[in-house]
Amino acid sequence: MTVPATPHVDAAAAARARRQRAWLLLGLLALVWGSHWTVVKIGLEDIPPFSYGVLRVVLGAATMAGLLGMRHQLRPPARADLPIVLSYGLIGIAATIALMNAGLGAIGAGRASVLAYTLPLWVVPIMAVVRRSRPTRAEWLGLGLGMAGLALLMEPSTIDWAAPGALVGACLLLMDAFAGALAGVHVRLHRWSGTLLEAQPWQLLVALVPLSLLAIVEGGRIDWGPRAILVLLYSGPLATAFGYWASQSVTRTLGPLAAGVGLLSVPVVGITVGAIVLHEPVGPAELAGLLVTGTGVAVVLLRPRKESLRTG
Repeated sequence: MTVPATPHVDAAAAARARRQRAWLLLGLLALVWGSHWTVVKIGLEDIPPFSYGVLRVVLGAATMAGLLGMRHQLRPPARADLPIVLSYGLIGIAATIALMNAGLGAIGAGRASVLAYTLPLWVVPIMAVVRRSRPTRAEWLGLGLGMAGLALLMEPSTIDWAAPGALVGACLLLMDAFAGALAGVHVRLHRWSGTLLEAQPWQLLVALVPLSLLAIVEGGRIDWGPRAILVLLYSGPLATAFGYWASQSVTRTLGPLAAGVGLLSVPVVGITVGAIVLHEPVGPAELAGLLVTGTGVAVVLLRPRKESLRTG
């Protein structure tokens, strides 16, 4: 006679399965967003920064709307989800895209991804203020290793801080990281009524408003050609539609700090792709930084927070 599983065991098994899917999704996201820094660096040669942001968001929104339309799931967001639609659209998408594109002009793609993914550093104080949530020992260790690795990747021999615009670009990318951390905390704490997938096109439409205003003020001309089109096809459907949905999904399951530490793998991919495609130099400091950062990600992966098995 088979003994039926208890609800507690079933819930725990389902939570573990969600965590496993989240870590797999995080790995795919690291590949997509890590490579995207090089894609954007190339695309900015043909498209002004804010116009680039508008075009990638338009393509991303069209992709999500088409997908939901085919599944008969395209509907207005629930009233209870309007705060996350507005906050993530304005901060998690519009602000991060604008700051990323504006800051990337003066700094190499790989190094720019390093600065933008100081995100976990900002999650800690935000969560301490908003939720009074302290990191676990594993998260402290992973965060410390990750930050040490990023410090190695930012030392003066790897970034020419005296170059014109480098300091301003670095500040913009650090603001990008703070915006991403703030949006991630809200994703985790928000009480969702609908699904992430259903909210995504509306978040993108919200993001389109400030980006369009910035593009109008910016002006500039788009140099249309095969390169610009290929870049936008990557940036829109893949890096925007898939990327922002995956980021919210991972954050909702793992929590903003664990997800942020996991996303430290994005600059690892970013530096690697930048070295291969753009021939950006990679020396001993970069290799040491990649190794230390990867170790920090592994620590958080192997010692998950118990809270994330109960929520998500």
